[in-house]
Amino acid sequence: MGKIQGKPLALLLFVSILLGIFGACDQTLPKTGTLMDFVPENTLVVFKIANFESLQADIQNNALLSKFEKSPPYFFFSQKAALLQNLQPNSQSLLCINKLNDSLSAYTFITKQTKGLFQLDSLKNKTIETLKLDKQSFQRVTIGNEIAYSALVDSVFVLSSSQQILMDILEQKTERSETFSKVFNLPSSNEFTALVRGTKIALNDSTKIDFTSWSALDIAIAPDTFTATGITLATDSIPQLLNVFEGQTPQQNDASEIVPLDALGAVSFTFNDAEKFQKKLKDFRGDKTATATTGIFGSVSEVGSIQLKNETAIFIKSIDALLTEDALARYVSAKSSFRDIEISSFSEPQLFQKTFSPFINSAKANYVFQLENFFVFIENEATAEQLISAFQNNATLKNSAYFENTATNLSSASSLLLLKMQGEYATAIARFFNSTAKKSLEAISFNEFPLAALQFSYDRNFAHVTFSCNTLSGKTQTVSRNVSEKFNVKLENPVLGIPQIFNNKGSNVLVQDVGNKLHFISESGNILWTKNLGSGILGAIEVITISGNKFMAFATKDAFHILDRNGKDATSFPIKFKDAVTQPLSVFDYDNNGNYRFVIVQNNGVLMYDKNGKTVKGFGFDKAKSKIVQSPKHIRMGNKDYIVIAEESGKLNILSRVGKSRISVSKNFNFSAIPIAEEDNTFVVITKENTKERISQNGKITSQKLAVGSNYWFAINGTTKVTLDDNLLRINGKLVELPLGLYHKPQLFNIHRNTYITITETQEKKVYVFDKNGTLLNGFPVYGTSIASMSDGNEKNTLELTVIGESNSVILYSKN
Repeated sequence: MGKIQGKPLALLLFVSILLGIFGACDQTLPKTGTLMDFVPENTLVVFKIANFESLQADIQNNALLSKFEKSPPYFFFSQKAALLQNLQPNSQSLLCINKLNDSLSAYTFITKQTKGLFQLDSLKNKTIETLKLDKQSFQRVTIGNEIAYSALVDSVFVLSSSQQILMDILEQKTERSETFSKVFNLPSSNEFTALVRGTKIALNDSTKIDFTSWSALDIAIAPDTFTATGITLATDSIPQLLNVFEGQTPQQNDASEIVPLDALGAVSFTFNDAEKFQKKLKDFRGDKTATATTGIFGSVSEVGSIQLKNETAIFIKSIDALLTEDALARYVSAKSSFRDIEISSFSEPQLFQKTFSPFINSAKANYVFQLENFFVFIENEATAEQLISAFQNNATLKNSAYFENTATNLSSASSLLLLKMQGEYATAIARFFNSTAKKSLEAISFNEFPLAALQFSYDRNFAHVTFSCNTLSGKTQTVSRNVSEKFNVKLENPVLGIPQIFNNKGSNVLVQDVGNKLHFISESGNILWTKNLGSGILGAIEVITISGNKFMAFATKDAFHILDRNGKDATSFPIKFKDAVTQPLSVFDYDNNGNYRFVIVQNNGVLMYDKNGKTVKGFGFDKAKSKIVQSPKHIRMGNKDYIVIAEESGKLNILSRVGKSRISVSKNFNFSAIPIAEEDNTFVVITKENTKERISQNGKITSQKLAVGSNYWFAINGTTKVTLDDNLLRINGKLVELPLGLYHKPQLFNIHRNTYITITETQEKKVYVFDKNGTLLNGFPVYGTSIASMSDGNEKNTLELTVIGESNSVILYSKN
């Protein structure tokens, strides 16, 4: 028994998280002649143990219960282990816990007397005394400084750390309530059952409510999981909150759809008859005042609250959102909007507290917004933006692997569902201790237990109870990698072009607004500098490395810029032009050695510069015969370099490094916006007629008419080929059927030796990210309205993505 130490009480503590802080006294009844006859009065919890030895091992190896091993006042149990470890029962036994005062608890062990039950012969430094007090005879067992008291009554062995408790048992002052008798005698084949006294439950951090009388929980312990199932009983003699669910059919709990991953917890309760439920609550509160009928809750099946770090949000789930919206209409007025979600002021901020207390105690429902069938009420607009972002980014509890694991033990419908997140158990547990113990207990980390769920489902005159808690195991961590929003920065003006990530001593974002200002934003969301360029950037910003430092290179309609990370112009830059630049900047690094060539296109003219801003001599192609319709592109096949330049006339120029014709192309093409690409050592042109033209290195042309729609797109990056035909995305031949919608062209990024594909749906405003195998990354889609850019993050194996949010905002996401 020595290995158990304080852990039986840890079980009590654990159950106290679930059922609240317990304590009550009931009327006595005649004895039943079982082990139950010896359970002390006012016991907080009774553990029915079938196999004492296996229980020791289970508790010893459970990650959650081991947290309480050093928590006061339960040092007592580790100190008294010398007594308990010598118990060797071979039949059912009971371990009862009584709270003597705020700083001291006592245990009582009860079992049938058998041979070899309590072996003390081999122990040294022990004393066994027979005492007689008030005509009661018992033994005092001392081992060193440790003392316990035992007695044998009608072949039942009783051992207690409290002399007074043992005396009370011998005088038949035991737990004999009718409710306790019912739960004690419930049939169960489980080897470990907890009978928990529970007249109080903590629905929030400030209020304890009469909830139920006794609960019987069959407990299953594994190294990474702790589950309990059973029933709980309430009485009619005193108001108990469980009874407000009488006559209600449990409804589906969907709160997890809107609870953000960084929430501290949530409460969800359901009903199918709102008027009856409200009347029961009024009776429970003893409220005699008349309540004005709002009609809001007639079409509602679920109500609850979400505990956030700074406030509590309230939600209702409607079975008919239009009816609920109509009922709310006279109480709301439009205030603002965020990501196309209207946020309205709400004129009855105390409505939920008045209607659903004690389940809801917040009186600050100042604003309301709608998420599908949910209506969410909050104190501040900033909280509304936080909850909307989490919902649109799928960063909610429902989408986490640890909720999925926990939910397997829960029913989809229940009367009451309590969720504790982020290991927020210390405050609730600390109520069980004296004030001295609170600080030390709150110092315990529960981060590896991200979620604990407790569920009650009312059924006639009792409720089914289920508890589930899992550790954040390695498997769960891998599956649970979600996307977090690092920042959402609003600019003074709408965004122009596509935001990009600039990685250099941190993941920064570059974005230009319609005022032609280029903003450089830190990964924490601070705008580090702004530079007015005078005109818009053409295409993408190219990130280059010069002398070990990263720079940004780009063209506007009248200049070629190279800037350092502080926004300062590189030496000799910018280069200004009288004639307009008509294509985005092309950057060639033939040998990947930083000897860059920068190509500027002005209508049909071609200018080539080096990194010092000097014109490259010896490049022989300075003018096409007609307007150039795509940015010149460098393609390498084998050990040969090619520069391809497409003209409006349909001519395709395939040049060498020095600008001389390398391959003669005999056919003209009606070039589309799809850039010329390399596939299987051939040049690929996709025409406006959706014909795929292949040009070999000896100039041979083959044509293939594609059976695709007008929105077809083709892109290739190394060995990864991607096509998009309306909502049909193919990645290396694997078909991914996207939801119907309008999509931006897919983008390909090489990161961490993998290729990732981003694609944005413009109507639902969702950004999807797939890997090269066509698998959607966990945590996507997220909210976004533009083409998205990706890069690697600062931390190992992290990905970062930036995209336009609202018209004047830019978002940076991070994925672990």
